[in-house]
Amino acid sequence: MELDALFGDGKNSDVDTIDPDAEVQEFEEDAPEENEGVGGIGWKMLTLFVCGGLVITALAVAFMVWVIEGLVL
Repeated sequence: MELDALFGDGKNSDVDTIDPDAEVQEFEEDAPEENEGVGGIGWKMLTLFVCGGLVITALAVAFMVWVIEGLVL
């Protein structure tokens, strides 16, 4: 494929091009209402994050104890 076909210089008529008169759809984003979705990650996500960190830490400590115990014995 040639670059002329990509940019539609008008000489190559057998290539489909984008219609410049096509209708464009515009999407409007709704602004969040007052106090909706504002203020950080939320207490549920924070709780999950802290509990997940504690679980991972407990697993790491248990693995270290298991390895050290295996080396000593």
